Amino acid sequence: MIPFVRRQKILEILHKSEVAYLDELIKETGASEATIRRDLKTLNEEDQIDLLLGGAAKIRVHLSEEPLNKRVFTNKEEKELIGKYAATLINDGDFIYIGPGTTENTIIQHLAEKNVTVVTTGTFHINALIENKIDCIILGGRMIHSIAVLSGPMAIEQVKNMHFDKCFIGCSGLSFEGKLTTSDENVAAMNKEVIKTAKTVYFLADSTKFGKANRFEFSATQNDHYLITTKKQEEFIGECKLIITE
Repeated sequence: MIPFVRRQKILEILHKSEVAYLDELIKETGASEATIRRDLKTLNEEDQIDLLLGGAAKIRVHLSEEPLNKRVFTNKEEKELIGKYAATLINDGDFIYIGPGTTENTIIQHLAEKNVTVVTTGTFHINALIENKIDCIILGGRMIHSIAVLSGPMAIEQVKNMHFDKCFIGCSGLSFEGKLTTSDENVAAMNKEVIKTAKTVYFLADSTKFGKANRFEFSATQNDHYLITTKKQEEFIGECKLIITE
């Protein structure tokens, strides 16, 4: 296992258990104690983990989503390519869920000529939905201002009664094994419910998301899922139908 992939594996373990000990990391990775110690030192220097007494480590608690006004401009060209392609997969009459992220937002500008219904929790999408005169349902709940998302039990209950033709969901991180994560547990809970009800599931990830993990896992790619991205990642071994946009 190459060092980069091994360190991502360590981060995944820590995100699941919050605190992990040397013995566990050695067992899960198959690496030597000296190697794991070097990896932990590197991750600590990269500001991703905290080292604890007794040979333990935990995720550094300040890891979180970048502010929305910054994410809009991060890797914008790749997001535009992904959104434009995703829109070609949407047909007249479709009832679709679009996740609240900035990548998903790029889909909306390409739906102006289509007779579709969009369901979302993303208040960031509202202006684009209005401007393009798209029929939409905004799920209700408490506003998470930092990521412009409505969330909570009310939104979850609403979506349980919906059956989507397609859903388009972005992520904060995508491991090379195909595990998708986000920074907010409410967004993760909503994503899980939507994936259960959608006939076809599309995940969206620009090249900066690969090999990263955030706080809350919401899915692992499956054979019947699609992943839309812009660059082939040789290390990616997740099970899904891979779509590379150009």
